[in-house]
Amino acid sequence: MSMQNKVKSKKNIMVSVISLGCPKNLVDSELILGKLGEEGYTLTSSWQLADIIIINTCSFINAARKESYDFISKISGQKSPHQRLIVCGCLPQLEKRKLFFKFPQINALLGTSDFYMIDKIVEDIFVKEERIFSVSEPRFIYNSNFPRLVSTPPGYAYLKIAEGCSNRCSYCLIPRLRGNFRSREVNDVVKEAENLVRMGVKELILTAQDTTFYGQDRGEKSYLLLLLEKLEKIKGIEWIRLLYLHPLHFDFGLIQVMKNSSKICRYLDIPLQHTHDEILKLMKRPPFEVSLRIIDKVREAFPEVAVRTSLMVGFPGEKEHHFEKLLKDVERLQFDWVGVFTYSREKYTPAFSLPHQVPSQVKEKRKEIILKVQKLITVEKNLKRIGKTYPVMVDFANSRLKEGEGHTFFQAPEIDGKIFFAGYYSEGDIFQGKVKEVKDGFDLYVLRIKDGFDKDKQERI
Repeated sequence: MSMQNKVKSKKNIMVSVISLGCPKNLVDSELILGKLGEEGYTLTSSWQLADIIIINTCSFINAARKESYDFISKISGQKSPHQRLIVCGCLPQLEKRKLFFKFPQINALLGTSDFYMIDKIVEDIFVKEERIFSVSEPRFIYNSNFPRLVSTPPGYAYLKIAEGCSNRCSYCLIPRLRGNFRSREVNDVVKEAENLVRMGVKELILTAQDTTFYGQDRGEKSYLLLLLEKLEKIKGIEWIRLLYLHPLHFDFGLIQVMKNSSKICRYLDIPLQHTHDEILKLMKRPPFEVSLRIIDKVREAFPEVAVRTSLMVGFPGEKEHHFEKLLKDVERLQFDWVGVFTYSREKYTPAFSLPHQVPSQVKEKRKEIILKVQKLITVEKNLKRIGKTYPVMVDFANSRLKEGEGHTFFQAPEIDGKIFFAGYYSEGDIFQGKVKEVKDGFDLYVLRIKDGFDKDKQERI
């Protein structure tokens, strides 16, 4: 096919993007969709119908790599000869050209900083005989001029304020995969937020590998606070949610900004990883006291705040007494939500060569114990919410059955519990719902409060 004929027939070329991994990776996938859509390609959610299949991979831990490999293997084995396969993101950044040898069906590999040229790669893939390899050092950060096609439910979108990480936790591959931390400029983030509002977005979910470090790579210590104050002023934004608040860089000025805000959700996502200082030191994480002080101060200011954390069990050297302390702290701190991961031994990280690796079965057992304890805590917290009224954002609505699901301020979409409801709403609507029952421990069923409710009695976001 000649380049001239190729350009004329872009609308007849169907592209499908499969996004794996975290919300930050999802933003990259949405940028890929936006770029190709702007170029005139036809987008489809069905890879079986696509002429070009793009898999945006994750490679943070073994489980993520397995998922990426499984998708590549499945599609490689099932795609037709005319379909082109592009693999991008963290897996090519880590594995480089080795993926070509493992999967001869791959036509192109792009790294984490190379998706910005996806339109050129797609054009070249039809006119070049050889396979395309474009994996550079991760330095790219997109701006608000880059087209984006949001794929989340209409009410919310992820807003990536930075890329990369400079923390060097001993177990983590992110700096190798994504490069050093680099912040986007405040006004550019605000411009993208305004673009999202024009698309109908009402909740901005701020993401980065380390949200609290935002701006510090530029020598700006209060950049996050400045950004939040600017986002607060955008008409149409109802909720602002912060994810990935690394304790080491937490600015206590954030508490005052939250007090002055009617839009920032009373929701704290602070990844502790562990609570025993001996393990935290091996992880190259801040002492537990640093995180504990943040949680105490935020709860003192906002008794209704929802606290989420992520924990890692089975780190090299984790003995029974280390785990027992972690378990007791989970019981004591009464988190609303906890994500638990077993340590994944990653080549190229300092922790890879640490002695006293914990057996897999021990890691899995410890994870199971933490999750069981946390479920009891979450159930108890949810039972106390029965009879209370909260604003509910509609994520999915079934007009035929007149039912749907959504979330409220203490639930981050996709990772925390859900709200179920009956009634007809449009996706993206926000209504006031009274909690009637707890479903499966983690989810809630609500009834709508009719017009005329007393707003002063509602829970703040």
